[in-house]
Amino acid sequence: KVAEKTEALQTWMQDQNLTPTGEPELARYNPPWTLPFLRRNEVMIAYQSN
Repeated sequence: KVAEKTEALQTWMQDQNLTPTGEPELARYNPPWTLPFLRRNEVMIAYQSN
């Protein structure tokens, strides 16, 4: 799922004319014992606008 969301974010960034300046990072906000459907995670990519 992380790869799927990363690809979606990269596609959106291209559509918005944003240039990545770093590698994708996964931000995890919940402890490991949180049930998977309640977890909140994000894929982040640093960028610069063109």
